Amino acid sequence: MGSDGLPTMTAATASRGTKASSAVSKTRPRSLGGCATCRSRHVKCDESRPSCLVCRNLGLTCDKYEIRLVFDAIDTQGSRCRRPLFTEDMRQRMSKELVDSVNPDDAATLLLQIDDQCEEQEQHPDSYFDTYLGPFGAFRAPRPELEPTEGLTCPSIKPPSYQHVPIADDFNTAFEEALINDPLMECLFGGIDVNATGDFQTESFFNITGTENHERSSQQSVTESSEMLMDLPSLSQHIQYTPTIPNLAPADAPFLLSVYKSQVVTSFSPVQSTKSPWHILHVPSAMGTFAQLTMGEQPGNAQLCIFYAILATGAYMQRAVSTSQGHREYWQRQSESYAVSAQNYLKVALQDMSATLKKSKYKDILIALMCMNTVFAYQGNEDRIRRCLLDCENWIRFRGIPKTRKSRKVRLLHHCYVYLRIFYESTSVSHVRGSSMQQEMNESPDTITSVASSPSFRLRQWEGRLDQRMNELKEQHLGENDIHLEIPGRWDSTMYPHVFGMPETLLFLLSQVTRLGNERDMSDLDGGSSILDFRQFSSRARSLERYICTWRPSSSPFHGEDNEDDDLNGNGAFKANTILSSHMVLALHKALLVFFYRRIYDVDPTILQDRVWQVQDSLSRCDRGDIPTAPLLWAAFVAACEALDPTLRDWFTNWFNRSFKASGLQNFKFALNIAKQVWEKQGRSLSSDNSTSWPQVMRDSGMSMFYV
Repeated sequence: MGSDGLPTMTAATASRGTKASSAVSKTRPRSLGGCATCRSRHVKCDESRPSCLVCRNLGLTCDKYEIRLVFDAIDTQGSRCRRPLFTEDMRQRMSKELVDSVNPDDAATLLLQIDDQCEEQEQHPDSYFDTYLGPFGAFRAPRPELEPTEGLTCPSIKPPSYQHVPIADDFNTAFEEALINDPLMECLFGGIDVNATGDFQTESFFNITGTENHERSSQQSVTESSEMLMDLPSLSQHIQYTPTIPNLAPADAPFLLSVYKSQVVTSFSPVQSTKSPWHILHVPSAMGTFAQLTMGEQPGNAQLCIFYAILATGAYMQRAVSTSQGHREYWQRQSESYAVSAQNYLKVALQDMSATLKKSKYKDILIALMCMNTVFAYQGNEDRIRRCLLDCENWIRFRGIPKTRKSRKVRLLHHCYVYLRIFYESTSVSHVRGSSMQQEMNESPDTITSVASSPSFRLRQWEGRLDQRMNELKEQHLGENDIHLEIPGRWDSTMYPHVFGMPETLLFLLSQVTRLGNERDMSDLDGGSSILDFRQFSSRARSLERYICTWRPSSSPFHGEDNEDDDLNGNGAFKANTILSSHMVLALHKALLVFFYRRIYDVDPTILQDRVWQVQDSLSRCDRGDIPTAPLLWAAFVAACEALDPTLRDWFTNWFNRSFKASGLQNFKFALNIAKQVWEKQGRSLSSDNSTSWPQVMRDSGMSMFYV
C-alpha cells in the first residue's frame, strides 16, 4: 500500500501485466514436434538434436523423437512405426518405367487394341485369356458359382468373439515373410525381386509377358489365402448374406444415358445450356426410371418409353461414331431392341390413358412422343415421324390447350413440339394432295372452337395489315394456345429465343409462307379447292413479301422470361451462343427469302444465287465442328436445292456428308439425295430451263424432310 492508502504497482505486477497483455495480443505458437519428455510435461521443446536443451538444463532424460503408434488392446512394447513398402529410389524407377513403357499419344490406341482382343475372346467364355500391351493388361478372372440362398429374411448373426492376440517380438520378421508370400503381392509384383536390402531388380516392370507367374499366382491364391484366413479366429465364423435385389436396368444404360446427355442433346438446339428442356425434363425422367429399375421396381409405361427411347437414341449415336465393324453391329442391334421396347411401352401407355383411371402424366406422354420422334428420325422412317407429330398435336389439343394454367415445363414442351412441326411442314409437300379442310373439321368438331390449327397447315383468315398486326401484343391465353403460330402478333413471354436462340417472328413467317404455299398447291392440284381467290392470294403474298424483306433481327438474341442464366454468363458460353445465334438467324432470314420466292412465286433460281451465297457464308460461320441443328439443316437444304454453281454444290455436298457422319441422322442423307435429284434434273434440261424445284421432286418421289 502506498502512503496515500492506494495500492502500489510493483515491478513484478507490472511484469505479469506485460506478459498477460502480450499473451492476449499474440497467440502462443504450438507444434506437434518436440521430444517425448517435453510433450509429456507439456512444455515447449527447442527440438535440439540429439537431445533438447530443456531436458539437458533440467537434468532430465530426453526420450528423443521416436514416433510410437499405439493401438487399442495391443501391447505397446517394442518400436512400432510405419514405413513405405518400396524405397523412394524404387518408386522413382517404377514411375520412370511407367512413363517409358508407352508413348502418351499411343495410350488410346493400346486400349482400343486390348478392347478388340477382349471382344474376340467373348466367343470363348470358358477358356483362359490374358493380354498385355505396355502398362495395360487384361485377363479373364474365374467366376465362382454362388449357390442362391432362399428367402429374403436375414438370419440373426452372432457377433464373433474377438480375442486378444499378443504380438511377439519377432513381429516384424513374421510380417515381412507374410508380405513376401502374400498371393496379392505375387499377383501385382510377380516380376519384381524385392530383397532385404531394398534393391529393385527387374528387366522391365511393365513388360511382363510370361504367363508362368500369372498361372503360379492363380494356383496358389486359393490355397494360401485360405490358410491365412483360417489362422485368424475372428474370421472363422460362417457369414450368410441375403440375396441381392434384381437389377432390371440394361447393362448399357449408364453409358448410353451419358452419351445422350453429353452428345445427343447438343444436336437439338444451337443454344448450349444446362437449363434446356432436355436437361430439365428428358434426362431427369430417364435417370429416375433407371434408379427404379436398379432397385428392382417397375416404373410406369410412359416413363419406360422415355427411358428406352433415350437408350435407343444413344445407341444410334454410338453406332455412328464407332470405328470398328463389330461395334457398329452391336450398337445397331441394341438400338433396334431398345426402340422396339420403347414403342411397345408407348402403345400400352396410350391405351391406359384412354381408360377412366389415368396412369400417366400429361408431360410424360408428351415427352415420350417427342422421344419416339427422335428415334424415328434416326431410323429414317418419315411416315412414323409424321404420325408421331400428329399424335403430339392431338394430345396437346385435347389435353394441353384446355388447361387453364400451363406450367413452365408444359410450355417448354409445347415450344419444342411447334419448333419441330413448323420446320417439318415447311418441307412436307407430298401430303397436301389428299387433305381436305372440311373433312378434317368434320372429323374433329373441337378443332373449330380451338385455337390450334388443322393437321394440314391450311391458311387462317385474319383482318388488317400484317405489319400492323405484328406490332399488336397477344393476350396470354392467345399466345399460349396459338401452338402453330397462325395468328400474327407479339408475345413477350415466348421461349423460342431462350431455348432455340431464334425469335418467334421468324417461325411465324415460316409458318405463314408454308400455309400460303399449301394454298397454292391445293389450287393447282385439286382444281381450285383453295380457300383464297387470286386477289386474296396476291394480297397475302405481297404482305408477307414486304414484311420478310424489311424484317431485321433484334439487337439482343436472347430475351423473354428465361434470359437470366448465370451459368452461361459465368463461363463465356453466353457470348458463344450469342455469336452463333446471330449467324444462324441471318442464315434463316436469307433462306426464308429463297423459300418464299421459290414456293410462292416460283421464280427462276438464277435470280436467287446471291441469297444462296449469303446462306452459305452464314452457315460456314456457324460451323463449330458439332452436329448442325434443325434451323441450319433447313437453311442448307433450301439453299442447296437452288445452287447452280459447281463450287456451291460441292460445298453443300461436303456439309451434308460431314454432318451425317458426325450424327448418324438420316435427314442429312435425305436432304443431299433430294438436292442431287434436283441438280440432275436441272442438268438434263436441253433448253437450260432451271425451274425444276425441290417441291416437284419430293412430290413425285413421295419423300419428305424431317428434323430433330
